[in-house]
Amino acid sequence: MDIFFVCILAALFSYVIGSIPIAYLVGRKVESVDVREVGEGNVGARNVFHTVGHKWGSLVFLGDFGKGMIVASAVSDQSKYVMGLSGFFLFLGHGFPVWLKFLGGKGLSPVGGFTATLLPLSSLLGIGISALVWLFVRRFMPTTVTVIICAIGLAPFFGYSISRILIPIGLFVMVGAKRKLDEPRTRKIEGRNDWNRLTGGMV
Repeated sequence: MDIFFVCILAALFSYVIGSIPIAYLVGRKVESVDVREVGEGNVGARNVFHTVGHKWGSLVFLGDFGKGMIVASAVSDQSKYVMGLSGFFLFLGHGFPVWLKFLGGKGLSPVGGFTATLLPLSSLLGIGISALVWLFVRRFMPTTVTVIICAIGLAPFFGYSISRILIPIGLFVMVGAKRKLDEPRTRKIEGRNDWNRLTGGMV
């Protein structure tokens, strides 16, 4: 198949999978709430964890993580360009889903799933180390940062190619940029919903 059509199909597939708004659907189904307007206002697992319920937040995380795994698995035998393009459109779909008028999540969970599929051994070790961090601090951010640093930083020791390492780095940079882009709106919604009380310091 012509590489142009492979890229088009990969981009469309990745965007559609990424754009499935699992957090929004769970919020509507379980508590009849719009996660874009409660908690921190993010269409993601952490917001559902604190506003709908811990088990539902965990379920959303697994679903969003799984979206990344599905996309990465589908293109893992393609060129680095197709893999990179697919990761980008996965992030784009999650962060700017057409179904929610382009107001989506930050993309951390699907990018995490994508990374874990491209770099399985270092990611598995990173998950183990971050689990220990969680036991000690019980906070999302230090745990998340730990698993990202370990998954990428340890990847060369497992013989992964430079391109497989650079793709997740680029995606996590975009996640950080999306977080920054969302910050003004997030702060406004957090203040309105007493986010600090909801999280109990677990940020």
